[in-house]
Amino acid sequence: MKKGHKRKSHEHRKDLAGEFKWGDTLQLVFIVVFFIGLAFDLIFFKLSNSWQELLPWYYRLVVSLFLLFAAVYFGLKSHKIMFEEEREKLMVIDKDVYSRVRHPMYFSSILAYLSFVILSLSVVSILIFFVVIIFYYYLCYYEEQVLIDKLGNEYRSYMKKVPMLFPSFRKKL
Repeated sequence: MKKGHKRKSHEHRKDLAGEFKWGDTLQLVFIVVFFIGLAFDLIFFKLSNSWQELLPWYYRLVVSLFLLFAAVYFGLKSHKIMFEEEREKLMVIDKDVYSRVRHPMYFSSILAYLSFVILSLSVVSILIFFVVIIFYYYLCYYEEQVLIDKLGNEYRSYMKKVPMLFPSFRKKL
């Protein structure tokens, strides 16, 4: 990053296919809606009080921290591969986390949401979580259409080997 710049633009890069125009904005909106819904449920609606008694908070905390760790891992690894390694041209990236899931950044976001769902066991957050999964599926579908248009059969072949949004940890043959 150049000195004095707060955010590096990636629009000039020929090795990136492009994103949904409102993707980043909508992701931010979903985060805000999720936490507002979670807060309203826990503070005002209290729909989740009986659910929270089913599993003690310390068990939920351990699972949530594990999921957050996995989310950070997938997010940082995919971001580094995608944005810090500039390639000469657009190509299928199928190494590291991209060999397990085609959209590891979105998977990372889903894991982060899931960690808060498990920690809170909030009914409202569970409902919003399902909407978020649909939203990320749409983002994946949109971006994959762009990649198919630009990379054709090379990307289609990658799609057959690697799952879209939820990784495979099976040993590759």
